[in-house]
Amino acid sequence: MNKEINLFEEEVETSTIIKHPTPKKQYEQTNLPGVLEEVHEQEKAHQRESQSRSQVKRLVEALLFSSNEPIAFGKIREVADQLHPLKPRQLKEILLELQNEYLSQQRGYRLEEIGSGYMLRTCEEFSPYIELLYRNKRTEKLSQAAAEVLAIIAYRQPITRPQIEGIRGVDSSGVVASLIERGLIHAVGKMEAPGRPTLYGITSEFLSHFGLKNIEELPGIDITVDEEEESS
Repeated sequence: MNKEINLFEEEVETSTIIKHPTPKKQYEQTNLPGVLEEVHEQEKAHQRESQSRSQVKRLVEALLFSSNEPIAFGKIREVADQLHPLKPRQLKEILLELQNEYLSQQRGYRLEEIGSGYMLRTCEEFSPYIELLYRNKRTEKLSQAAAEVLAIIAYRQPITRPQIEGIRGVDSSGVVASLIERGLIHAVGKMEAPGRPTLYGITSEFLSHFGLKNIEELPGIDITVDEEEESS
């Protein structure tokens, strides 16, 4: 009987050893509070960046509304940097966003790139109604002579006054002086010829006045000059 009891005890001991659990591998615990805090900071930074970009966008729109002439991209950036510095690419994205928004929302105006700057302009379809608004307002228009000289300079620049007069057949000194005063043309150099006559070309004000982005947008036209007139 004792022997059987001993055998039973031995069997229990062996069973106990077999069933003893193996030690679990210890893993390094993750610092969850630290991770959450980092995510929080990233979200805050993103929100601040988004708010700053939104403010710059509103500022750019205000600048465009306040100006009646194109604003150079460099000037827009110079002013916008006082509020929140952005990379040139980001600022151009904002301008493109405004352009697309005005189109998609079917606003009565649009954002256009004219010359070397940006400007808000009313849609052409509303021109007759805008003219009604300002029909009693006196505006200085170009005379026929000024329009002729300006067209010659625009298509033949750089060009001298004698060459302009050779095309028109009349003295144009007074008209040239008037166009210079209005800022539509300016001296761009001197011709290498006897007397070194002044060469004239159009200005950015000319592009703005006629709503052109650059000289390439001028309507196609052929202005010919006789060889004898060209050498005048």
